Amino acid sequence: MMLEEANARLKKTKINEDQLWAINSLYILLDLDKDDFCKIIDTVGLNTILNKQRHYDRLIEAEEELTAKERYLQAKARLKELENEKSSLEQVVNNYKPI
Repeated sequence: MMLEEANARLKKTKINEDQLWAINSLYILLDLDKDDFCKIIDTVGLNTILNKQRHYDRLIEAEEELTAKERYLQAKARLKELENEKSSLEQVVNNYKPI
């Protein structure tokens, strides 16, 4: 939604470019009609919506952190498996005695 369009649809609240960017992802996430979303902003208030947006951003950061931690733990486990396999292979190589 463009800034001019949003301000034309809003009855009580007027927003600036930064505020529009802050709420735009929430607008996309909720997948509401533009008029309905603007009614929510007018009814609930821009600050409340912006606070919810910050909460949403924190949830995304937490999900990214959990995903990174999961990848780390999987990589660490795989490295351990590879170390064990390497030790086993080295033992085979070291114990080889040609005839």
